[in-house]
Amino acid sequence: MNENLKFLKEVFESRNLPEESLPEFVFWGRSNVGKSSLINSITKSKIAKTSKTPGRTRSLVFFEFEKRIRIVDFPGYGFSKIPKFNEFKIDRLIENYLSQRKVIKFIFLLIDARHGMMEIDKNIFCQLDKILGSKLIIIFTKIDKLKNHEDKKNLLQNNNLINDNFHKRFFNTSIKNSNDIFILRKFLFKSIEE
Repeated sequence: MNENLKFLKEVFESRNLPEESLPEFVFWGRSNVGKSSLINSITKSKIAKTSKTPGRTRSLVFFEFEKRIRIVDFPGYGFSKIPKFNEFKIDRLIENYLSQRKVIKFIFLLIDARHGMMEIDKNIFCQLDKILGSKLIIIFTKIDKLKNHEDKKNLLQNNNLINDNFHKRFFNTSIKNSNDIFILRKFLFKSIEE
């Protein structure tokens, strides 16, 4: 276990959210987008658990990293129809967190580079953009799995769309590329100094 990282708590209800004492970086995306693997790569650990059953998680999981930031692991959406914000208990928890939490530094919306932004991602993106604006950042995952020129062309088009139309920052990542992870980790810590 990375001694600079600790599990803080798992939250099922808004009243149990931890004290707002450190900047929080939220990771969210479709089930199987590679969220847990990315968190584990950034923290050099295996602290974020993966599940064989997509959409099973019904909580927000908080980790404290180097006593300087918190990483918040949101449940994956897609298979469990979580993006309808007011339909399930977890939706209300997420909505309350996003609208009321004052220490959110950034929320990273993870998109599988092989599929690009799907309809469900666009719906979440629009919701988050209204609530958080410039705090929303896109991370394309699994870029090492792009197999041909057409896949890479689609990724470039997605990047341009986000940059030109939404003026959002984005990262292209692969957990197999240590430089990608280094850049993302550096961004996290540099952003809390600004």
